Amino acid sequence: MEENILSFKDGTKETVYFDREPHKYYWNDKEIKQTASGIVKPLTPTEVIGNWTAKMSAEKFKELVKAGESYDELQIDDFYMQIKGAARKNMQQAGTIGSSVHDAFENFILRGDEPKFTNKQMIKSFSTFKEWYLQQEGLEIVQTENLVLSRKHFYTGTFDALFKNGKGEYIIYDWKTSSGIRDSHICQCYGYSLALEEQYDFKVSQGVIVNATREGKLNIKTFDIGEEEHQVFLACLKIKNFKPKTKEKINA
Repeated sequence: MEENILSFKDGTKETVYFDREPHKYYWNDKEIKQTASGIVKPLTPTEVIGNWTAKMSAEKFKELVKAGESYDELQIDDFYMQIKGAARKNMQQAGTIGSSVHDAFENFILRGDEPKFTNKQMIKSFSTFKEWYLQQEGLEIVQTENLVLSRKHFYTGTFDALFKNGKGEYIIYDWKTSSGIRDSHICQCYGYSLALEEQYDFKVSQGVIVNATREGKLNIKTFDIGEEEHQVFLACLKIKNFKPKTKEKINA
């Protein structure tokens, strides 16, 4: 397991362990089941996931089934399995692309390294990001790809980058390679900033989502972060942890 030693503004240190394959975090011999990305999932409308799943299945059907053709039982069963797993397979491929491009963003920021991609989608996504990043001025890198821990609210997560601008303001950045920017992405940054302010003696004043899609489009959203935004994140945490109080059922 990966060991992460985190320093806090009160002079103490905490060790968080990350088990990569099951993607689990541990602190003080307890599993931290809440992550910033998981806490904000209720903000993603169910119809977004449902419509995307339906689209993937429909596209796989159109790819497999041809007009005027006849198919035997085994072929139909094979088509069924492919259509059933189309969304999951596409998500896995998207995850692989996103992870690789995400790493490329960080390596370019830190060392100026450029990836040698051959996949067209990955090339477009990185090129779009590079063009945008080279236009930025006055940004000082503070941290990249760092784990945060909220001892108070018992959650963790890993943010992409923390910068300081020419005014001395701290800004958290998150890179996304999804098809667009969702409210959950923004709220996720609220959670990162809340944990950062618990660890360090500074305030995060802004957040920026940089969304370089696989099609090569660039979407950017900049937003302020303050107490109200932190309360929004904590409201999501309450919803995630909510368990209705019930009375014992009386069997007559």
